[in-house]
Amino acid sequence: MLDSAGELFAAALMYLGYSASDVDHKHWGEAVAVIKKAKPYWAAFNSSSYIKELTVGNIWVVHGYSNDIFQADVDAHAAGRKFRILQSVPKEGAVLGLDNMVIDKSAARPDLALKFMNFMLEGQNSAELTNLVGSGNPNAAAVKFIKPEILKYPGIFPDKAVQAKLEQVPELTGAQRRLLNKLWTEIKAGR
Repeated sequence: MLDSAGELFAAALMYLGYSASDVDHKHWGEAVAVIKKAKPYWAAFNSSSYIKELTVGNIWVVHGYSNDIFQADVDAHAAGRKFRILQSVPKEGAVLGLDNMVIDKSAARPDLALKFMNFMLEGQNSAELTNLVGSGNPNAAAVKFIKPEILKYPGIFPDKAVQAKLEQVPELTGAQRRLLNKLWTEIKAGR
């Protein structure tokens, strides 16, 4: 399972039929109960080495990010593994993650940062990132440069029915973050 309270709570909330952005404390309590019930069946909380573990066949099911699943499949194929690593979205839905490019207000050279952003937004350059790491790409100018097999990969470019089941995790208030951290510590400590 991903070592991320936000991701795991969103998954548990959606499993229970709630929105990933639900902040009702009662519903969070129900999510804690679901997570604790399932926890004995999980190998670990891990957000970093699960790609390698999938690639070598040490684990067979993960709660992970679509571009990581894509990378594990590419790596397994390159290593000559006799299996594929595929992604699917639970019928209840999943979290929609978005990558952003930002410039820190104290950046020494915001002009260079803007040049890099503009470079990355050019269709061919944007597509190259998708082709390399299997990240989604909303840039219309990139589509013609993305490998056809990647455009068909549902974990990277889901169809409209799956897209309708994807939700973003909300920004939490300070009090909500403290509660989530408390619950997460309780879950990980096994209490």
